[in-house]
Amino acid sequence: MTMAATPGQLVGQRVRRREDPRLVQGHGTYVDDVKLPGMLHLAFRRSDVAHGVIRSIDTSAAEAMDGGEAVYTGAQIADMVPPMPVATPFPAPDHHSVAPERVRYVGEPIAVVVATDRYKAADAAAAIEVDIEELPAVIDPERAMAGEPTTIYDDFENNLAVPMAPAGTGVGADGSIEDNSALDEAFENADVVISQRMMNQRLVPNAMEPRGIVAHYEPGKEELTAWSTTQNPHIARTLLAAILGMGQHEVRVIAPDVGGGFGSKINVYGEDFA
Repeated sequence: MTMAATPGQLVGQRVRRREDPRLVQGHGTYVDDVKLPGMLHLAFRRSDVAHGVIRSIDTSAAEAMDGGEAVYTGAQIADMVPPMPVATPFPAPDHHSVAPERVRYVGEPIAVVVATDRYKAADAAAAIEVDIEELPAVIDPERAMAGEPTTIYDDFENNLAVPMAPAGTGVGADGSIEDNSALDEAFENADVVISQRMMNQRLVPNAMEPRGIVAHYEPGKEELTAWSTTQNPHIARTLLAAILGMGQHEVRVIAPDVGGGFGSKINVYGEDFA
């Protein structure tokens, strides 16, 4: 019996791209192209330290600036919006869209400014003064797992997110494998053992279009429509509905043309909930 290659309509064939002319001629529609009547713009004041406790936030200068509509701190938003939902079965600490008390990475949102245009919002956000008591940061995964004294979340015993081990070996509370006997035996009886250390740098996707979202709520219908740069509108709808206490049938997420993502726009970020 012999297998003969059968030409298909797609596999193994040259497929002519159909979306390119519209995009390269400037006829695409991106989130930044969505303009709504009376639309307001939002900007974030972000942390410039990797780990610390927020001691005080002075928003008076931002509130006095022209074009500003509102200023909210993370503590104020935490009173209105619950922690972000987790889409995985892993144990996870409460994580707010805007840090209420403690920051855990450089760039974490601390406060939000709402203004009549994006530039006034950005200027007002930059005027917010924040006093942060800096704490030791954990930036090396091996040090974090080797008795690093700094624990990022106080409710957790260590910095281990998910303990994993080969089937049947068991995992200790500190993430160590409880029974290594089968693994040790396999190495001892192996004809060849190859050891190699590999370092993989942080992945930083750089899409031409940054992340963004435009939202419109219709009180009469109690419906929310969001135009998002997401690569996964269904997950975005599920999580937005969950955090806002709305039914999924009341939330519509539209993903127009997306200017690149490379995986970075699959997840839903805290800024989307703010």
